[in-house]
Amino acid sequence: MPRIVRRTSTKVINGVVSPKNREDATDPRSYQIIREPAGRGFRHVVSARQLEQFIHLIPEADQLLQGVEKIVLSGGSESVYGWHRDLWRRKVATIELCAWTKDIWAPMSLRYFRQHQPYLDALGVTYSLEETPILCRFTMTQARAFSLLHVFMHELGHHQDWKRRRGGRMKGLEAYADDFAFRYFDLLLPLYREKFGDPAANAAPPPPAPKHAQPLGKGWDRVNFTRVI
Repeated sequence: MPRIVRRTSTKVINGVVSPKNREDATDPRSYQIIREPAGRGFRHVVSARQLEQFIHLIPEADQLLQGVEKIVLSGGSESVYGWHRDLWRRKVATIELCAWTKDIWAPMSLRYFRQHQPYLDALGVTYSLEETPILCRFTMTQARAFSLLHVFMHELGHHQDWKRRRGGRMKGLEAYADDFAFRYFDLLLPLYREKFGDPAANAAPPPPAPKHAQPLGKGWDRVNFTRVI
């Protein structure tokens, strides 16, 4: 990769954020942010510039991102929000943030919802426990905050675990990444609000209360649901 001219702000070229203020882009701490086109039925909730701005909020980001070759805003997935992919032979890795479905309301299983409820409540996401699966009514600002404050930090936690294991192959290890993301969430949320605004400020309206069936009184045929005269 060619040498770059030092400058005071990043520049996005063809969906790629150029490394900032680094004399040599081959420095192991450097990375590229690549934005792929969103797939049919999907939309990006994070831009390349917003991701770069968020990274600047992370304490010791250069050290945490050491070994990350690319951060990809990928075309979308119906099953995951992000990935950490390691190229263990080269000792480098890629972090992916997936595009969301266009309506951005996300159905969650009860187990997944319980695991992520502290994030959802802190971001002001509305939902109803009466629904199965639980439909989390994200706004665009909340989806962006969830992707950056939780998904990206979760995948960055996988990266720290991968480095801790000396860059070898690994599978699973969700507990380490969950703990890493949770520890950074309380630290980064105030900084995020100051930079991007409060995600809870324009929350979606709460879902309508479910209508429960009224018991039939006396004088009703309970088979044909007609009043017996």
